[in-house]
Amino acid sequence: MLNRHPLIKGALVLTFANVITRATGFLYRIFLSNLIGAEGMGLFQLIFPVIGFCTALSCGGIQIAVSRFVAETKSKSRQYAILISSLLMSLVLSLGTTLFVFHFSKEISIHLIQNEQCTRLLQYAIITIPMVAVHSCICGFYLGRKKAAVPAWSMLVEQLVKIIAVYLLGIIWIHQQIPITPMLAVYSTIISELGGMIFCVIALSFEKSYPLNPTQLIHSMKDLFSVSYILTLNRILLTFLQCLEAIFLPLTLEKSGLSTAQSLALYGILTGMALPVVTFPSAINNSISTMLLPSVAESNSNGNIESVKKTTEKSIGFSTVTGIFGIGLFLYFGDFIGTNVFGHSQAGTYIQVLSWLCPFLYLSVSFGSVLHGLGKTTAAFIHNVIGIIIRLVSIWWWVPRYGINAYLIGLLLSNVVTTLLHGFYLRHYIHYDFSPMKNIIKPIIQTFIGLTIGFFIHYIFQFSSYSGKIFDYCTTGIQFILVCSVFAFFLSQDFRHPDP
Repeated sequence: MLNRHPLIKGALVLTFANVITRATGFLYRIFLSNLIGAEGMGLFQLIFPVIGFCTALSCGGIQIAVSRFVAETKSKSRQYAILISSLLMSLVLSLGTTLFVFHFSKEISIHLIQNEQCTRLLQYAIITIPMVAVHSCICGFYLGRKKAAVPAWSMLVEQLVKIIAVYLLGIIWIHQQIPITPMLAVYSTIISELGGMIFCVIALSFEKSYPLNPTQLIHSMKDLFSVSYILTLNRILLTFLQCLEAIFLPLTLEKSGLSTAQSLALYGILTGMALPVVTFPSAINNSISTMLLPSVAESNSNGNIESVKKTTEKSIGFSTVTGIFGIGLFLYFGDFIGTNVFGHSQAGTYIQVLSWLCPFLYLSVSFGSVLHGLGKTTAAFIHNVIGIIIRLVSIWWWVPRYGINAYLIGLLLSNVVTTLLHGFYLRHYIHYDFSPMKNIIKPIIQTFIGLTIGFFIHYIFQFSSYSGKIFDYCTTGIQFILVCSVFAFFLSQDFRHPDP
């Protein structure tokens, strides 16, 4: 059955890899936050917008273009030519970007990031860009062929290497009495990216190669450039705006009355602890969305709009169900996760507040993939820019006056607006159906039932004579498993007996 539906098969493979990767990444962040502290996490997070910008410049648009063109062509030699062309293009861009940032890392840290402590972190972290470029192009090639195994395994290998690296480096640094700094996280990131790239190159070496001539490569590069330059420009501008968001937030938090150390710690708790927790369930949605792009591109190239419509409706249903469940899950368990897992009660508060993002966050990812698959990249770009501008306005004007809560409200508002813009645009283009009963009311009832069972179990355990942290962990774990089991049961029933 799965072999007849490569979209479902690929999504399941990627979902498994995503869930394992995010679960282990969750443990990685807990271990890392305990090693370098909230302020160290904040400092480490500050370099990511710059790294993200360089990644967007080097391979952001190229990877999507590779996936799309490979999906649209059946010729294996043509697919191979697209891959080689993408590798050449992205390597040239990534090496040039790496050299530039490495040379001007101090100026970027002082004038852009506004924190000179990031200079050394940036010099080392930028080394990962060529590795990410190679990794991304190869993964885009396999996703375009609807073979999700290599991208899935590369994620698992990369995450496993990262965990082993940070653990061993932590032990060595403690044993050698070397001060624990965010450089520990940077080193583990370099090692993990190298591991992921090596795995992808080894996997590609087993594929059949085809003789290529310069004319074929130039033709493939032209095709890739015709699509990727728009995607790259869009991604660069989006990433640039996200850089401004990441840079301005700690600065405006200082204007609200916090010290530099307090603002960095708050930024680290929000972006390094709370947000990764809230986005954890999106592993499934991201997997589906990753496979949506080549599937929608193939259907669209064949003129099969009805298939695109049905695929969109299924992705909407799944995103809203998991999003509504995410709200209930994090409202119920958020305080426990923040206080007991991360050791920061503030993280628990942010998790509960950010839980309301879930439906809109998951839906916008699915909508975005459909838009890119249909070639509507400009529309997706405009919608995303509007969302980021809303966040920047909240940071620049509201945060100095009202503090971090103003940013959280801006974050929610921007995701709501972006999702609605995506949804209305697609509704006008492909006329998909949306059922409030199936996609909103039914998931709310199912989530309420699951959480009621969890609360009932918690009430029973209150009468136990046992106490202590281990007992709390066990009882909370039982509640969590039961709540997730109820959700999985209802979800399986919906798929087994879909509404007419």
